[in-house]
Amino acid sequence: MMTYAPLKTLALLIGLLIQTTLVEAATCSASISDINFGSISVRAGAVNETSGTVNVTCSGVVGALIGICIRIGPGGGGAAPSNSPRYMRNSAGGALNYELRPIGNSAVNGTWNEVYVNIPVVLGSASANIPVYASITSNSVAVDTGAYTSVFSGVSDASITYGLLSCGLLGTEVGIPEFAVSAEVVPSCELDVTAMDFGSLQTPIASPVDETATVNVRCTNATDYSVTLDQGLGGGTGPADRRMKNGSHELSYGLYRDIARSAPWGSLASNDVDSTGIGANQSFTIYGRIPPGQPAYYGTYTDSVVVTVNY
Repeated sequence: MMTYAPLKTLALLIGLLIQTTLVEAATCSASISDINFGSISVRAGAVNETSGTVNVTCSGVVGALIGICIRIGPGGGGAAPSNSPRYMRNSAGGALNYELRPIGNSAVNGTWNEVYVNIPVVLGSASANIPVYASITSNSVAVDTGAYTSVFSGVSDASITYGLLSCGLLGTEVGIPEFAVSAEVVPSCELDVTAMDFGSLQTPIASPVDETATVNVRCTNATDYSVTLDQGLGGGTGPADRRMKNGSHELSYGLYRDIARSAPWGSLASNDVDSTGIGANQSFTIYGRIPPGQPAYYGTYTDSVVVTVNY
């Protein structure tokens, strides 16, 4: 019985040597293209997506497939736990959040940490181009304008391990050459406006009827902008003489920049409101007035005025 033990040990050693020889025969390398979002807006609702490519090549492979684990770390800009999100940085260290994902840009695809692929082998060689999907997740004008980047350099930031059956197993690891993720944040603004309701009026209108509305503007820091009001749908002769309508009946009113109702607010450089963004909300009051001496017929008078932020 003892004579069988050396034969079993020898068979096991031969099997291990053959497996090691196959792995060591393969040589693989990889590169990742620079991922450049170009010029982007970070206002609410903006969608900023792009992609890059992982290029993998292998030679000296024995077999039909070779398993590759592609790992992407936080990059030079850093990242939150589990690399979601990652950060690009500007010259002052400010952060622009982004994601790198496999399969597609949807959040259901998770974050690219480790991705395992099997690459077909043809005549001892294997190659594949694997997309990396990228999306900006910062959607706030609180992000400063300017250039942002994150450089991936060294094995700690990006590498492949090959000759294995899944990520987490032993294989041959090599680094991916340096690449960068970059974006240019351009000035952007967003706004919202409350309604102006003069309420119920007595007829004839014996004294001025005053009301206000609020324009909330949010622009990226240091962005110069102006806020203009168009003439409205009802027409009229100018910003102090707009018209609300009730069928064929009209009611004159004006919109102003000051509480005294002496500075009309219109669509020209001479009667707009100018300011500079601070990366947060800035509120402006629209002062409305219905002048006295007008007859008012029963019913509801309305007008619609377009508020525009120019930057």
